[in-house]
Amino acid sequence: MVGILIVSHGPLAGALISSVRIIAGTLKKVKGVSIWPKDKREEIQNRIQKHMAEVNDGDGVIILTDMLGGTPTNISLPFLRGDRVVVVTGVNLPMLLAIASYRKERSLEQISLMVKRAGRRSIILVQNFLKLPTEKSK
Repeated sequence: MVGILIVSHGPLAGALISSVRIIAGTLKKVKGVSIWPKDKREEIQNRIQKHMAEVNDGDGVIILTDMLGGTPTNISLPFLRGDRVVVVTGVNLPMLLAIASYRKERSLEQISLMVKRAGRRSIILVQNFLKLPTEKSK
């Protein structure tokens, strides 16, 4: 089973994991790393490496970060290892729910693509989706 590591600013990683567990039940081989302003780079890298080892059972690890260009993503980049570790930015709850539902017996590449699609499909302008009138159309 592909391991999941969420790396975020502040408490987001833990909050996402807790929320998925409330909705979907157990979530195996998932860890979170919260980054705080006082944290030193080496300390963060050590936590990432430790948690990667804990979630990796040989099928690889997908690192989900909160945003491209942010510290969580930048610190995760040295851990990229071809077909063994991938990084996907923009983590959100629908991405994790997709993982919880469809991760078994899928490759790291398949999960990475699935997570990206789930994240993108979940971003919706509700007014348009519900076909509500706007000020211009009144």
